[in-house]
Amino acid sequence: MREDEDGLGPVSYQELIESPEFRAAPAAVHSVRVNVTLGTMDFAEFAAAASAESDRVLRSI
Repeated sequence: MREDEDGLGPVSYQELIESPEFRAAPAAVHSVRVNVTLGTMDFAEFAAAASAESDRVLRSI
């Protein structure tokens, strides 16, 4: 954690960058693997979909 530049409070480094990391429900793992392998979607698109969820868990696309 570090203090943000505006002095509004602590900000984690993870909040400052767009993380390509996310969790996936077991039912969504196959979809991620297939689409990334085929080039239909890239990993960043799945990460963005997961980050839109409040718990950052990808359930389906």
